[in-house]
Amino acid sequence: MSIKLVIGDEVVTIVSAYAPPAGLDASTRQEFWEDLEEVVQRVPRSEKLLIGGDLNGHVGSSRDGFESIHGGFGYGERNEAGNAILDFALAYDLGIMNTLFEKRESHLVTYRSRDNASQVDFCLVRNALSQCYTNCKVIPGESIATQHRLVVLDFRGRSYIRRRRPLAEPRIKWWKLHGEQQLKFVEKVAIEGILAGDMDLDIDSLWTRMEHTIKGVAKEFLGESKGIMPPIK
Repeated sequence: MSIKLVIGDEVVTIVSAYAPPAGLDASTRQEFWEDLEEVVQRVPRSEKLLIGGDLNGHVGSSRDGFESIHGGFGYGERNEAGNAILDFALAYDLGIMNTLFEKRESHLVTYRSRDNASQVDFCLVRNALSQCYTNCKVIPGESIATQHRLVVLDFRGRSYIRRRRPLAEPRIKWWKLHGEQQLKFVEKVAIEGILAGDMDLDIDSLWTRMEHTIKGVAKEFLGESKGIMPPIK
């Protein structure tokens, strides 16, 4: 079973898997891995991929030969079914998260029955060394099925920031300038210009003063927009 989640601006595919136990014939176990391969191959490289489940194998604590996907913090001894897990993970560059974080035994063992303890439930992820994966451990007191312990992978998605349009400058509401308002505006500008005095200024200074006068009167008579544009939807 697999689902796709959209987290912020990322797409995450999560696959739940259950591998046949070692007691079944080799062809049945091989068919499982081939089916899982088809699922993985359909997930674009641009998406995050997480596989979790009971894979019925022991990858062990040794990372020999699998340094790129085994962190060296597994539990127990590797077995034949564990080799199948490691070969699959290596082929698709999937880090085995249970082995990447150093933990006490109680946070590594995923299956316990009387005096027997093992690690058979795993989280496999693409780009395992990404900083978005911050922890992976077993919760000893929580059981999700008989004798199986809950495995928790901490994942931190990229922050999603809603884009906003840049702030616009306040604008004078010139469209309101008509009718009687227009006559009052012209009269006010003329008065302000006379009161400003000194007409012996050079042309640039006169133009600057006139511009300042017109804008000042316009703001008083017509008002300004707030200068804030709505967010992009």
